[in-house]
Amino acid sequence: MGYLTKDSSEGINHCLACGDIIEYGMGRQDRKFCSPGCKNRYHNKRRAQSWERYQQKIQKTLEDNHKILSKLLQLGLTSIDLVSLGRLGYNFNYVTSYHKIGRRSLYSCYDITYEATPSRIFHLESHWDSGSGLETEEGAVSVPEELKQRGCAVSGDL
Repeated sequence: MGYLTKDSSEGINHCLACGDIIEYGMGRQDRKFCSPGCKNRYHNKRRAQSWERYQQKIQKTLEDNHKILSKLLQLGLTSIDLVSLGRLGYNFNYVTSYHKIGRRSLYSCYDITYEATPSRIFHLESHWDSGSGLETEEGAVSVPEELKQRGCAVSGDL
């Protein structure tokens, strides 16, 4: 599959889709494809690649959000204000599910659920028991320097 339309040495145009030489007769003299079928295949492939990139971007954003929430859970935190969560890199536009029950807004990012108010999230919990925690030798949970450096205000029900 060639992407060069013109062979500089001979002045011959090649199809962007299949690479064949484009024969000119009637019609446009600056065509980029040898046939309508090649033109369709080329553009369909580009659209498919664009859609795949879009899906990969969404998947990566969801995975990043999940890592942030998992880290908070490992620290024993069940509540954090939205500004601090945003500073950690959480993207509020991407969740895997949303439910409005009465006045409560329930969100999920894969197996982690939380409730949200206009200023904070709370009842952060995982429905997958990983059994891992970040406990110190004394058994107390330590807040990593990353959270302190970013000025995050967090609280937890330990």
